[in-house]
Amino acid sequence: MVILNKMKPQYKIPDEIIFTTNYENKAITFGDVRNIVKENELINLLENRLDRYLITQVQPLLKNKCAFPLSIMTCIGIETLGEIFINKNIDDSSYQFVQIISQIDQRFGRKINKKYENELKKIWEEKSISGINSYGKIVYKFFRNNMIHGYHTKGLFLSYEDTEKINIDDNNAFIIINPNWFWNSFYDTFIKLFKEITEAQSNNTQRKNCLKYITDVLLK
Repeated sequence: MVILNKMKPQYKIPDEIIFTTNYENKAITFGDVRNIVKENELINLLENRLDRYLITQVQPLLKNKCAFPLSIMTCIGIETLGEIFINKNIDDSSYQFVQIISQIDQRFGRKINKKYENELKKIWEEKSISGINSYGKIVYKFFRNNMIHGYHTKGLFLSYEDTEKINIDDNNAFIIINPNWFWNSFYDTFIKLFKEITEAQSNNTQRKNCLKYITDVLLK
């Protein structure tokens, strides 16, 4: 006899669903990937999947200077790399994002000074800045969150003309980011991280995190 209320629901993605395509544009299904045992092959397929469904599809935004959509997708890309390579911190939802964006540019990992903090309180009177201790967290909370949930922000500006990379004004509490630089720097980090873990030893933490992401998040 089957006791229905004790049955665990199954949400596994069906084997026939496409995971990615190879360079001949032939479909590689979830079933195909579940049968792979070589770790580097799994890592390469994940990189291929992200290249097909994220990198390649965002590139037109770069070419057409679509500043806001491009920067939002850059944030999504950063968060995706955080999910893949960085262990979660249950007390800090921004932790993975900040760890990756700090690899894109070390200035994002810098602590904000008291002057910046005081000015930030004036800009965001309606929001708490508790726990905002780095420029990466500012990008996460006051750009990534606000743009995704309401398509607006304050204190972080996008410009192709005013900076080639990033400009942080500590006295007035604002950040200017060149959207193309932001995306290209994310892409460089994407390539670097996948190259590093492909060549890393089996006990490498980021490599283990990546494989766990494949097996426990994508394939389970």
